[in-house]
Amino acid sequence: MDLQAREPAAAADATAAPPLPSGLRERSFDIAGKRVRVVLGERIEAEMAAALAELDADRFVVVTDARVAELAAGALAQRLERTAPTLLLSHPPGEEFKNLATLSRFVDLALDFGVTRRSVVVAVGGGIPGNIAGVLAGLLFRGLRLVHVPTTVIAACDSVLSVKQAVNTGHAKNTVGLYHIPEAVLVDLAVVANGSPRDLRSGTCETVKNALAIEPAQIPRLRRLLRREADYSPADLGEIFELSLAVKGRLLLEDPYEKHAGVLLEYGHTVGHALELAGAGRGPGGDMIKHGEAVALGMTAAADVAHRAGLLDAEGLAVHEELIDRIGICRCLTVGIAPETVLHHIAYDNKRGYRSCDGSEVTMVLLRAVGAPLNAEQRYLTPVPQTLVAAAVHDLLRRGKECTAGHGPS
Repeated sequence: MDLQAREPAAAADATAAPPLPSGLRERSFDIAGKRVRVVLGERIEAEMAAALAELDADRFVVVTDARVAELAAGALAQRLERTAPTLLLSHPPGEEFKNLATLSRFVDLALDFGVTRRSVVVAVGGGIPGNIAGVLAGLLFRGLRLVHVPTTVIAACDSVLSVKQAVNTGHAKNTVGLYHIPEAVLVDLAVVANGSPRDLRSGTCETVKNALAIEPAQIPRLRRLLRREADYSPADLGEIFELSLAVKGRLLLEDPYEKHAGVLLEYGHTVGHALELAGAGRGPGGDMIKHGEAVALGMTAAADVAHRAGLLDAEGLAVHEELIDRIGICRCLTVGIAPETVLHHIAYDNKRGYRSCDGSEVTMVLLRAVGAPLNAEQRYLTPVPQTLVAAAVHDLLRRGKECTAGHGPS
């Protein structure tokens, strides 16, 4: 498949219905022979509850984290209780709780609640509860219906537009999971826009990743949309969502299980996931690094590796730097982390096995130009020496030591 030869996908490619009354917009994407409904709007709590009621569930299981449970998830659960008995399951916020222990607890609680094959699992929140809910829905009775209600930009634009559901182990992110297709994605853009500036910056990284690796025709629109201040309106975020849906909808139609061209969605994730799991990379204020921030650093590292290998020229490197800077994310590690720790987690990367390589190599998605991924053996994964990856991580550390943005190394 020649991705460069494709015309840029417009949002209308994933659109099946005209604008709905009351300001709602309906979209859809097709995956593995199934059409997934997408509903967008502002302050649409009642409309979301009505859409869920149409599923004729005997029970709802709402999965969220403790922070969102006090806000959007709790309010939605109360509305759903008017339709069918509803169980609210929450876990503490944080990547460290996206694990088998949380999943096992939720399985037992859902079964104690009396779920059946008619029940529906509803994920409300960011990517972490979304993934936990996805695995839960996929395992119970070998597959209950799943609906995503993302409350963050990164969940709306990335994690919920997929059939991949997974939790983490101590070795690596997303190593235990399954494929499970959601019934619907319901997005309240007013809720999404209410995120912190840091969350909004993190969330836009996946859309930038799509443009850099897959759809460079979107870059002019991103240059217009992206702002370091992250003062995005719901309308801005709706446009950013449409850009993501256009790319992901096309790729998922062609590669629903993300094993071939869909691997391009993992651009920046090889190093990014390792930084998240290593737990030493931190963002402003000393908080743990967020997924989008990790992806931005991972793209910086991937571009660095490609440049060092003579694949990506200075112009391609500069476009990476420009867009990440426009988001407002610093391209540095602000707390020291041993490159060996990063390489340890990369060794358990969830893409390993697609291509054979020896112990001194790492397989990564790399670009020879913006929008032009290397496609060795139709896998879009290129073996590179670990030394190049270590050098790129060292460069992130060097930038952290030199950082003058007010959130340098502690």
